[in-house]
Amino acid sequence: MSHIEISKNRPKVAVIGRPNVGKSSLFNRIIKKRKAIVQSAAGVTRDYLCVDVKVRGAEFILIDTGGIIPGPEKVMESLVYDQSINAINESDAVIFVCDVRTGITYPDQHIADILKKKGIKVFLVVNKADDKISENESYAFISLGLGQPYVISVLNNKGIDNLVRDIASFALGLDKDSHGSRRDSGSPLGALNIALAGKPNVGKSSFINAILERQRLIVDDVPGTTRDSVDISIRRDGRILTLVDTAGLKHKRKFREVIDVFSLSRTRQAIKRCDIAFIMIDANEGLSRDDIAIFNYVIDQGKASILIVNKIDLMKGFDSQGYKKGLACKFSPIEWIPVVFTSCKVRKNIDKALDLAWVIHERSKRIISTPELNKFFVQTQRVHPHVSYKSVRPKILYATQTSCLPQRFLLFCARAPLIKKDYLRFIEKRLRSSFGLEGTPIDLQLRSREQKGKGDD
Repeated sequence: MSHIEISKNRPKVAVIGRPNVGKSSLFNRIIKKRKAIVQSAAGVTRDYLCVDVKVRGAEFILIDTGGIIPGPEKVMESLVYDQSINAINESDAVIFVCDVRTGITYPDQHIADILKKKGIKVFLVVNKADDKISENESYAFISLGLGQPYVISVLNNKGIDNLVRDIASFALGLDKDSHGSRRDSGSPLGALNIALAGKPNVGKSSFINAILERQRLIVDDVPGTTRDSVDISIRRDGRILTLVDTAGLKHKRKFREVIDVFSLSRTRQAIKRCDIAFIMIDANEGLSRDDIAIFNYVIDQGKASILIVNKIDLMKGFDSQGYKKGLACKFSPIEWIPVVFTSCKVRKNIDKALDLAWVIHERSKRIISTPELNKFFVQTQRVHPHVSYKSVRPKILYATQTSCLPQRFLLFCARAPLIKKDYLRFIEKRLRSSFGLEGTPIDLQLRSREQKGKGDD
C-alpha cells in the first residue's frame, strides 16, 4: 500500500510573494473562479492550494501560497514561510508577484535571491499597475535580476492574458518527454472526494499529514489555523483519493473576523462537492452542539459520512463501545454512522478510515431493484406491521427507489398521514441492515394511494 501525494504528471506553477500583494486574487483570475479566499488583511492564505488548470491547450497545476516574510518571528509566520519554500521546491516554475505601489521592498529582494539560487523558471509579475504612472514605475523591478516584469492589474483584469499565454507555452513545452509525446499519469481504478470537517483544533490537518506521512499542511495549536479548503490528492492502492481539509466549522455567534464567514462558505462548498464526509471530533471533548450542527448539515446535503473520534491516545482506559453508546444518546443518527477511533500522533486506524470510506461510498451508490425492494416491505410488514389506529391499519403498498446519493425511496401508502415517525425510523433501520446502507442518509417520501379491495390488513 502506498500513500504518496500525486502530481498527475503535470507541471506545477506556484504563485509566491510577500503578504498582501494580490497573489490569491491573481490565482483566482487565472483559474476563473473564487477558489482562494481573498481579503485585504495580510496573511489570509496559510496553507497552499492546488488546482488543475486547463488553458490554451496546456494543463498544469497552479499553487496558491501564503505570504513569505523574511526572518519570521511568530510561529504561524514561520510555518507559512516553510510551506511557501516547500511549494517553490516542488514546482517547475513560479509566478513571483510584487506590488508597484510599495516599490521593491526587502522581502521582495529576499525572495528574488532565493529564486536566483534555485535557478527555477520565474514569471516576475508587478501588480496594481492601475494607471500609466504606475505602469512606468513597474519597470524598476528589472533590478531584481529576474527579467522583464509582466505589468498587470488584477483589479482591472489588465495584462493577465499575456502572462497566462506564456505560462501555458512553458507548460506545454515541459509537459512533453524527449520523444515529444505527452506524459501519461496512468489510469486510476477509481476516485473519491473526501471532505474533512469538524470544529477548529480537532486534528483535521494532522489527519491528512498522517496519511501523507509528512508535513504537507500547516499544523499549529492555535484554533482556526486552516482558513481555506485545501485539496490534497493521493494515489492509494491504484485509486485516487482527494482529501479536502476544511476550516473548522463553528457557530456564527463565535465568528470574530470577516474571514470566518468566507471560511464557513468554503467549508460548506467542500461538503456539497464531496462524495463522503469525515466528521472529526476530539475524543476528550466529545460531541458538542457545534459538532451536531455539522452532522445535520452533512445529512441535509445527503452525503455519506464517517465519524472520526481523534486523539484517543490521550484517553486512559478508553472504552470504544461505551463511548459510541454515549454519542448515540446525544445524537441518534450515530447509530447508523460508522465510527473510527484514531490517533494521528501514532497513525492509529488512519488506514482503516480510508478503507472504510471506499466501502461506504460504494454502499451509497447502490440501486435496489423494485421487486427486491417490495419483497423487503412485504416481509417487514408481515413480521412487524404498523399499529392500528381506531381499527384502521396504515400500510405501505408499493415502493421504488428514486435516487441514490442520497438514497431516496418513494413509498405508496394506504392512509399515509397515519404512519408514525417511529415506524419510518424502524423501516430506515431495517433498510440499512438488509441492504448494507450504513453511513448513508435515507430519505423516505410518502404518497397516498388507497388499497384496492376491502380490508385493512
